Amino acid sequence: MDNSPPIKPPRGVKPIKETSGLLMSVIRTLSASETNEQREREKAKLELEYELSDKKLGELVSKHESDLTQVMQVFGTLSQLVSDSRQRIHKVKTNLEECKKLLYCKKDDLQKKWMEGLEYKYVLQFLDEIEKMKEVPKQLSDHMMRKQYLHATELLVQAVTLGKDRLSKVEALKELTAELEQKKEQLHIKLMQELKQHIYLKTSQKVLMLRRQGSSREGLFNSPLQRSLELRISSRQKSNIRKNLLDSSKLNTSSNDFDVVEDIDVLDPESDSTHFMAILVKSLALLEKIPFSVNELQTEMQNELMHIVQKTTHHIYDYNSLQSVDTKTKYSALVELVQTIFDQFKQIGQAHIIVLDHFSKASKCHNVDVNLYSIKNYWAQVQGVLQLMLNDYLDIQNITSDPQLNDSFTNPNDISSYFSRRKPQSKKKSFFKFDGSTSALTMNEFKDSQVNNKKKDKILLCPADPNNILHIFVPFMCFIEDIEQILELQQGAQCPLHKFLSDYVTDRFVTRRHIETLRKIEDTVRMADAWKSTVLLDITTDYKPLLVSTVTVEKFMKEWRTVLESLPLYGETIIKYVCNALRDYRETCNAAYAGIVQPHSEDRRICSAAWLKDEDISRFLKSLPNWQNLKAQQEYQARNERRKTVRREHTMEEESPEEIRQRNRREAEILASNLGEGGVGAGEILSDMNLLKELAQLQESMEWFSVQMFQFASDFRQDPTLSPTTNALDASVTISPNTLQQLTSVAQDFDELANTCLLLLHLEVRVQCFHYLLAQSDYNKETHEPDPKVLELSRVLANVDEAMTSSLHPRKCKYIFEGLGHLIAKILISSSQYMKNIDEGGIQRMCRNVFALQQTLTNITMTREVALDHARHYFELFFLTPEEILNGIVENGPEFSELEYINAFQLLSRSSNGSNQNSVNAYQKRLTSILGEVGVTV
Repeated sequence: MDNSPPIKPPRGVKPIKETSGLLMSVIRTLSASETNEQREREKAKLELEYELSDKKLGELVSKHESDLTQVMQVFGTLSQLVSDSRQRIHKVKTNLEECKKLLYCKKDDLQKKWMEGLEYKYVLQFLDEIEKMKEVPKQLSDHMMRKQYLHATELLVQAVTLGKDRLSKVEALKELTAELEQKKEQLHIKLMQELKQHIYLKTSQKVLMLRRQGSSREGLFNSPLQRSLELRISSRQKSNIRKNLLDSSKLNTSSNDFDVVEDIDVLDPESDSTHFMAILVKSLALLEKIPFSVNELQTEMQNELMHIVQKTTHHIYDYNSLQSVDTKTKYSALVELVQTIFDQFKQIGQAHIIVLDHFSKASKCHNVDVNLYSIKNYWAQVQGVLQLMLNDYLDIQNITSDPQLNDSFTNPNDISSYFSRRKPQSKKKSFFKFDGSTSALTMNEFKDSQVNNKKKDKILLCPADPNNILHIFVPFMCFIEDIEQILELQQGAQCPLHKFLSDYVTDRFVTRRHIETLRKIEDTVRMADAWKSTVLLDITTDYKPLLVSTVTVEKFMKEWRTVLESLPLYGETIIKYVCNALRDYRETCNAAYAGIVQPHSEDRRICSAAWLKDEDISRFLKSLPNWQNLKAQQEYQARNERRKTVRREHTMEEESPEEIRQRNRREAEILASNLGEGGVGAGEILSDMNLLKELAQLQESMEWFSVQMFQFASDFRQDPTLSPTTNALDASVTISPNTLQQLTSVAQDFDELANTCLLLLHLEVRVQCFHYLLAQSDYNKETHEPDPKVLELSRVLANVDEAMTSSLHPRKCKYIFEGLGHLIAKILISSSQYMKNIDEGGIQRMCRNVFALQQTLTNITMTREVALDHARHYFELFFLTPEEILNGIVENGPEFSELEYINAFQLLSRSSNGSNQNSVNAYQKRLTSILGEVGVTV
């Protein structure tokens, strides 16, 4: 049997109802029946149906017995609930009737009680608020101690508002309200201090910490080469800091949402600086101090930046212990200070951008009309502070006191009055003074103490010096480039700091440096021993002393190179100044050369110097192989020095002895044709060995100086033949080809002066040979010694060799004395035509002269002078007769020229009493015939 409860028929479905039609039909049937049988049948039929119905009903009852039982139970329960509800409703109605009756009786009392209840409620609320007001100072102290400024601000604003509004009538709270108002003002000051600290101090300290960590890995200071490359790299690629600055300058400030939440569970609220500054700005907005705060930030910006500079200076000064270090370390500390300050200012600029974004959102959220400063105002103040810093380190105030340079120097920043020259005050005479009074002495002591305190606070890492610009110019220009990109200046436009620095460099520093260089060069060359005092820069054997004045001037040029490397943007101006200084020094060197070669008036000129002024002779000497060989070796050595490689000495293709003899003979013939006839007087030679030594020192110095200047000029162009490791100036040092050509031309002038000195020495030795060998002198025929003039020439040559060896490179000494034997032989052979006669003693004397000179030259050149053997053989011809000479020519060939043989025949004729001119002519004709047959090979 199914035990499920009966199911209620669905709403709206009506059960089928039995009608009474069947019963009426049965009654009509029974009434209409005629017989009892018929009635019995109907009866039986009805009984059967009733039995069936009763049976079916019994089955249904038995089948649904549990349902019926449950229905009856539920019905009984519901009936009981309905009965109970009816009783309660009846009771409530009764109570309501009674309450209604009572309300009518106690209406006034109830109203009075209700009003008292309201009063008690508000009194309790006021007491609660008073208790909270009493707890505000303690809670405020706790929030302030934990730097929970937003909670502290909200608490204080609510308490002050409550004390002025709802609790304003409470006399006991007036003192507390006044105290909270005072704390509110103090809170504003504290918030501004915290905001400034996070914008300036926290940011700058973070930069210092990062730089110190970086310095432990990469070294504290960058090298000068790295600083020089920094400017060049910055023109091609941007640093990450600059990208951050540019990205931060475009923050979205259009949002009006400024929902800042402060988490009181955070142990360090300042860990997230951006969120902490947002909390501070939100707190200032709640205090209604946004306009005042923005104005104070803008007003105190320059002072805060100056304070950062001072703190960073003290930090680097103490960190490096600069009290007792060398100047180089101080300059490195200055570079470190500049770079650190630049990084700090960039990070502070980012902090200002973030704070401006917070102020913009806060003003829109709180409907505050405020005029925010832009980030351009910040960078303008940065430029002003850096100008003040440059004024201290570059000593600009003392430089501007120079009246010659003051007119062209201006400061374009808003603090230009700081650098402007004050109008001199007219001195007024006073009848009496109170300087000795007690009050005046007290005021002076007070002023002195203030000045001393300022000096203690303001220190410099290195002494104020205009040369400090050489160390900080490149970092400053890199920073200026960042500023100009941030400010989005148009092409060609410059920020005020850029103009200030450019004006200082061009109008002050470089010009003043040029004037000082000219003065130093003038002082150097005007020294008493400027052209005599020497110094040995290298101890190698081939290296010779140089003039101290030349080395000093070259040092000045090196200083200009340092200036150029430090100021690469002003290469054109610097090179022009260098050219001017070199031209002045060139004129001085030319005057020194003229003073050596022309020691007397114009009418007493040195023969060799006069010869060099002849372009044909000078061109001829430079066309000779010995000169070309010398210059080729010098060029090879200079190229190796530029390559900074050590190789073996460059060797030219060796000449054959015959080639050497031919070129030396050619030179000897050219010189003999010009000097052999008239001779050389004593006033036309440089007989003072000191002058020759000075000339040699001048030559060596000028050649060395020209090499240095060529090297200076070559650094501006990359020679493809140089090794890749050659350090040449970067292409960012732009110099026009015209200016570079001027520098190269001046260097060539010094090289030409060196060449002139060397050619003069080469000629002077040969001129002195003509002077001594062609001079007529009386000699003692009884002695077996050489002629006095020959001995004197030997002594002069030895002295010249000693002077040249100590002053010139060995290959130059070789060039001076090379071929001298051929010239002496030519002079001696040619001197035969000037002899009246010759005997055996005269022949022996001439041979002794040749031997003496040969010995002297052998000691000088360390090689046997074969040309003098040729001269000795010539004089040995005079032991023979003309017939024997002609026979020797036929048998062995000619050894001398036709002219030399003719001179020999004529001298033999003059020496022989029996000979006449006809015999001489006959010998000449026969000589010509013989030479025509055998050919002249001499």
